[in-house]
Amino acid sequence: MARKQKETTKSTGKEYLCPYCFSKVDLGNVHYMCSGQTCAKMFAETAAMTRRADATKYVSADGQNEIDYEKSLFFGKDPRGRDAVIARNHIIRDSSGTCDVCRRPVYIRVCPICHNLIPPGAEEEGNRIFVILGPKSVGKSHYIAVLINQLKNYVSTEFNGVLNAASDSTTMKYREMYYKRLFEEKRKLPPTKSYDVSDESREPLIYYMRIFDSDKPKVFTFAFFDTAGEDLVSSDKMMSLNLNSFISKAAGIVYLVDPLQIRYINQRIHVENKPPVGPDVSDVLNNICQIIRTNKKMSPRARIDIPLAVVLTKSDVLFKNSEDEEEDKVLFGQCSSLHIERERGKFDKENFDQIDAELTEYLHRCLGDNFIQTVGGFQEHCFFAVSALGCNPTGSGLPRAVNPMRVEDPFIWLLNREGLQ
Repeated sequence: MARKQKETTKSTGKEYLCPYCFSKVDLGNVHYMCSGQTCAKMFAETAAMTRRADATKYVSADGQNEIDYEKSLFFGKDPRGRDAVIARNHIIRDSSGTCDVCRRPVYIRVCPICHNLIPPGAEEEGNRIFVILGPKSVGKSHYIAVLINQLKNYVSTEFNGVLNAASDSTTMKYREMYYKRLFEEKRKLPPTKSYDVSDESREPLIYYMRIFDSDKPKVFTFAFFDTAGEDLVSSDKMMSLNLNSFISKAAGIVYLVDPLQIRYINQRIHVENKPPVGPDVSDVLNNICQIIRTNKKMSPRARIDIPLAVVLTKSDVLFKNSEDEEEDKVLFGQCSSLHIERERGKFDKENFDQIDAELTEYLHRCLGDNFIQTVGGFQEHCFFAVSALGCNPTGSGLPRAVNPMRVEDPFIWLLNREGLQ
């Protein structure tokens, strides 16, 4: 017989920032899942028989299954409706550490707000969460897909570390939605659906990178939200989708800019499959700034304390041979600092500083004072140029294999802000 569930608290003073819902959680006030295979079914059957109000809240209308009430709400579903999330394991909503069905100890901790897993060692390791943002069609999906592959297979090894997916769902989602299509089938990724119509957009790809460069390993949490560009068109839109939570609580922001969508560049460069001029990148970044300042209760003039990496995507097209004087104004020449490889296995400050200075002047010329001043609203910021694919897609396919250029640079810079040497 299941005991009455009591939602109790015992503050530990140790907080955990959930990378799924971005709630700050006291680790003494978490929920648990029982690993027993039959406890959820037994809980539902007992609740249906006894009709206790406190228990039936967590049982489906037909009395056959336990409902994950919190995860249903997190995904915008009616916990009492047909699309409610079914609990695979029985959920314990108190701090006893004991299953109220089988009476055995429980060790699987979950966030009390969204019921996603809290990793072992969260108290000691903590977490730093980084997010990737940018206007529509800027290449976020391709950048995320290639960046994860680079971090896992090259960068983590270079810095004496390892990158692991936080769950099987992240492993499967990355494999099926990103890696297989892009790296194996050599096909472009489809446009990202809006956060308010796609559950897939609401569930980030979560990875943990552990760097073993001292007695105590450094642990970094990457939460890759593949947000649709249209979700960032206004601060009201971001607020309505609750995107303000993860943006304002991030340890670092990567802001992507497609150079071909910039009017000054678009009108001068000669390339095939050129996209139309996009939205003003200053406006989108201003929306992000407004969200952060509102959430952090900052004055309009205060500089934001979240490091910002501004990244020019698809930069391989800017290395082409110039066809006329006007095009020459928007291309990187042979003397560009981007041709100088960074030193491996360390934070190459000199190389990044050279690139930052060159791109500051370049974007000032192409975008004007407003954008540079908006970027300057962040206490720490740096400019980068990358290419996820290394080639211009033809239709829905890639003419050759993925050949990334410097996609990891912004993250190495952000990790340096957190102590990576």
